Amino acid sequence: MIDKIRYLDDGKNKYPIAFTLNVMEALEDEYGGLKKWVSLIDSDEPSYKAIKFMVQATIEEGQDILNQNSDKLSSKEIGRLISRIGMEKVGSEIFELIKTALPEAKQVKNKIPMQRTKK
Repeated sequence: MIDKIRYLDDGKNKYPIAFTLNVMEALEDEYGGLKKWVSLIDSDEPSYKAIKFMVQATIEEGQDILNQNSDKLSSKEIGRLISRIGMEKVGSEIFELIKTALPEAKQVKNKIPMQRTKK
């Protein structure tokens, strides 16, 4: 995984966003994993809660990576931010972030195959 930082810009503030293993773990805890999260937002009626969750998780991770001691945004503040920026722009930024953060199979560093040990 690459600690790639992108930004959501609402015209007044730039919010760093990052997609790392920490964000994937948060998605797993909340939704059962990235694939299940994608299925919630990639439908005729996307889950706005799932979208807000991802935006909040990626902003918090971006702030942590940059060591910004910013106050955490509430879920309502995240919703207002998405409204200011626009759902389409936020969605494209998040998906571009995921795409650039996940290396292609041939680029994976330190890949250690998982092996089961016999007991």
